[in-house]
Amino acid sequence: MHPGLLIHRTAVISRSSVLVLLMFLFGTQTVRAGPLDFSSDDTVTITADRAWEAEEPDVIHFSGQFELHAPDWSMSGDTAVVYGKLDDPDRVTVEGTPATVSFLRENTNGSGDADPDERIDGEASLVEYFRSTDKLIMRGSSRLVRKDSNLTSEIIEYDVETDRYSAGGEGGIDIQYTPDDE
Repeated sequence: MHPGLLIHRTAVISRSSVLVLLMFLFGTQTVRAGPLDFSSDDTVTITADRAWEAEEPDVIHFSGQFELHAPDWSMSGDTAVVYGKLDDPDRVTVEGTPATVSFLRENTNGSGDADPDERIDGEASLVEYFRSTDKLIMRGSSRLVRKDSNLTSEIIEYDVETDRYSAGGEGGIDIQYTPDDE
């Protein structure tokens, strides 16, 4: 066998191999979720065509049809880098055409009663989610969709916990707002 062929064979990890590896790491309860769906229970599901570990500890690269589904957030795109433990990453960077992100954000009304969770969706060329601070940065044709508004801009920074954003860049911003009927 040609040595180059052996290196190529061992360097490629198929989408199925990644799924089998993750099922082994997280148990057989792992279920493939659809795009922008959330996983059930406390399961984190990651799929891609290829995965490889970086030289740095706890950094894994993914390429080809990347999808990550967690109980209250999900991301998808063409490529991704996960920093930290796979089941509890510190940061996830996703690139795509577009890269997408979704959150279920806890709502509370002024009286302290919990409202149903609000879904927040975003897309851009590059999406970076910092889990430790619950901050999201989207760059390149960015769009953030909330219950009552649709924000588009070149760059959007969003704080998931406080539901506050900052946006700007080339071309300015565009906000479409739908007021509550209450």
